[in-house]
Amino acid sequence: MSMNIEANKKKLIGWIISILVPAIIAFVPVSPNFTQNLKLFFIITLFVILIIAFELLPQLISAFLLPTLYLVSGLVPIEIAFKSWTSTTVWMVLGGLIFSNVLDDCGLLKRIAYYVISKCGGTYAGTVFGCFFIGIALNIVTFCYGWLVSSALVFGICKAMDLKPSRESSLVCFAGTIGATGATIFMYYPGYFALMETAIRKFIPNYRMNMFSSFMYNGFAVIFYILTLIILMKIYKTKDMDVKFGKELFEEKYKELGKMSVKEKKSVVMIVLLLVYLFTTGFTKLPAAYGFMLIPFLMYLPGIDIGDSKTLSKLNFSMVFFVATCLGIGIVGAEVGFGDFLSNIAVPMLSGKSPLIACIAFMFIGTVANFFMTPFAMLGSLSIPFAQIAVSLGMSPIAAVMILLLSCEILLLPYQSAGNLIMYSYGLMPMKDFIKQEGLKALIMIVGFILVMYPLWNLFGLM
Repeated sequence: MSMNIEANKKKLIGWIISILVPAIIAFVPVSPNFTQNLKLFFIITLFVILIIAFELLPQLISAFLLPTLYLVSGLVPIEIAFKSWTSTTVWMVLGGLIFSNVLDDCGLLKRIAYYVISKCGGTYAGTVFGCFFIGIALNIVTFCYGWLVSSALVFGICKAMDLKPSRESSLVCFAGTIGATGATIFMYYPGYFALMETAIRKFIPNYRMNMFSSFMYNGFAVIFYILTLIILMKIYKTKDMDVKFGKELFEEKYKELGKMSVKEKKSVVMIVLLLVYLFTTGFTKLPAAYGFMLIPFLMYLPGIDIGDSKTLSKLNFSMVFFVATCLGIGIVGAEVGFGDFLSNIAVPMLSGKSPLIACIAFMFIGTVANFFMTPFAMLGSLSIPFAQIAVSLGMSPIAAVMILLLSCEILLLPYQSAGNLIMYSYGLMPMKDFIKQEGLKALIMIVGFILVMYPLWNLFGLM
């Protein structure tokens, strides 16, 4: 009874905050920079974001509500409100879900999970770091398109360990996610690099980023991530978790699975085919999404027959709606001029400031932008203004754009990153734990930049 009262109290507080914050925004006067459309965008978006953060409504309802409010309020027409559904990312996620469910049903996901856990020593801490390095390894071989595969593997590991939604399961998922999606700020990611090069070339003609350009600037993020995991494991006292596990236990479970079935062998071929396709996208220039959209289809062809209709019935379709809605925030934000709004604030504010103050401001603006824009929208609309400000202050435009890239991983809520969103949607990461973990990571990254990265950038002549 007391638990229900406490839960209702938390929901009531959540609803009050969700209504109060947008109401305050409603009283902010419009201006040439803060237009009526921008005000409406902030009111609607913050209202739904807070509902998501406090988990006040089912995921599917929240996902349906946001584009509907954009449409019925008259903020944007239907082709903009629901434009995210034409994005290949949405269909890539759907394909990835089908792919992971088939791997789970045929037993391959469990086999891989038992093998990974046993090779990580059979301990909880070993599994956490194992998931972290799995994400990085998959990104190395796929040019940062391995986050969907990584999400499926980490989910399988959590199931194999019989972890229920808790801070323990959340930490395993968090480790896998920062290894996969977090690596995009310091590894070769063709999609990001194309946008960044375009901006930098405005000031450095013929500039071209190489495989290690982002690592040279943001490589320290690896240390920040590891430090975050170590601190969280200390806070959570994860050594106590090791009592429940053991290398011998998972080795025995792996042996009990016996020889690989025909379906498992066919699934291995599909995984290899997907990884090969993702690896070659850097040369063929074909979208990575095509692999996730086509290979699940192959799994159902006569003669292959890995999946069946029962597999499809288990899909979490609300996750697909949720992904589409979150992508829609960035699309609508770009339509109403959110990027220009931030640029118009930043340019006069940073005039005459020191490089360190400018760098901190760049990071802050990028972090705020990430609440309302996708990383691609951020890099596409803010890279040139950031580079322009940097040049006017005597800084390298490359440094400014790299800070913007770094801020793509300073986040608090799942919807801010597709990889985090997918992992969260598996239902093993309670929102409160997600926010605490990402909040700690954000704090370490900001302090680490000021105390470590910025001095080293100066020392190495990167500024």
